[in-house]
Amino acid sequence: MNDQTPSRPAYRLPASDTLGAAVDRALSAVRDADEQTGRVMLVVTAAAVRDILTGHQPDAPFDAGSLELTACEDGSLFPTGRYWTAACDERKFADAIGQADAGNALHDMSEWTRYLDDDTRDVWRPLCSELPDRDGRPVYRLDLVRAAAITLHEPAPAGTPGEPRPLVQVMVCANEVDIYPAWVDPDDQRDGYVKPWFDLPTVRLIAEDTQEDAARWGHGAIDTVHVLDGTVHRTEHAVVTVVSWMRLGGDQREQAVEVLQPDEAGRYAVGGHDWCWYALDSDQNPLIPFRPEAVSPATS
Repeated sequence: MNDQTPSRPAYRLPASDTLGAAVDRALSAVRDADEQTGRVMLVVTAAAVRDILTGHQPDAPFDAGSLELTACEDGSLFPTGRYWTAACDERKFADAIGQADAGNALHDMSEWTRYLDDDTRDVWRPLCSELPDRDGRPVYRLDLVRAAAITLHEPAPAGTPGEPRPLVQVMVCANEVDIYPAWVDPDDQRDGYVKPWFDLPTVRLIAEDTQEDAARWGHGAIDTVHVLDGTVHRTEHAVVTVVSWMRLGGDQREQAVEVLQPDEAGRYAVGGHDWCWYALDSDQNPLIPFRPEAVSPATS
């Protein structure tokens, strides 16, 4: 078999800066998610103890200050049914509500405490004191008062439906090579990638570039943009389409051709988020995620 010099790259990758930023963003998102999961499950565990001792009556009085949890083989925590009052008197749920009900309640609680594991350890471990091991497994005493006092991150309020948001004019890129002027909504990002809106002259440039890339690299690797011009009743019209050639021979062939509709300003969202467009700063460095502090709003 003869070795042949490749005529083109086997596949294309984002720029190193883009990929590095994506990795940092993904890992940061995982850490944030783990922290939030741990915080929520600590509060839910404290609420579960209250519900067990009050019969699900939130305003009823109860006396519980800490809860015993033991580590399972996978590192997650499981309630044993043992707890202590605020005066440090040791009690069992079975003594308060009966063996059968206590067993069911602990099973339900374990659905939440299992999220208190190695991934969320940095959150729950500071709220626990260590007890002597049991059957070779770590045992902890969770401070329920501190757990219940954890502040949860409330979701940001949604904007007013239909309220227009200012667009920002930036340069964008999706392939490390071709750069275009566009308008973006800073709040409309997916994993730091923007959804750019292009005026028709820019769409024509994108159409030329994508068709040239497809001719060079093959249509199976490039979605092509096309602008069809025509006149109806003496009025000129332009129709913008995107062809995803890879879909033509499969089950998604009906979605292979998309007709883009312009917004009120006559701009087209070519590729949307799926093309992974990213904004550029004045030095043409990727801005992922995009922060528009130094960019002036575009004129509609």
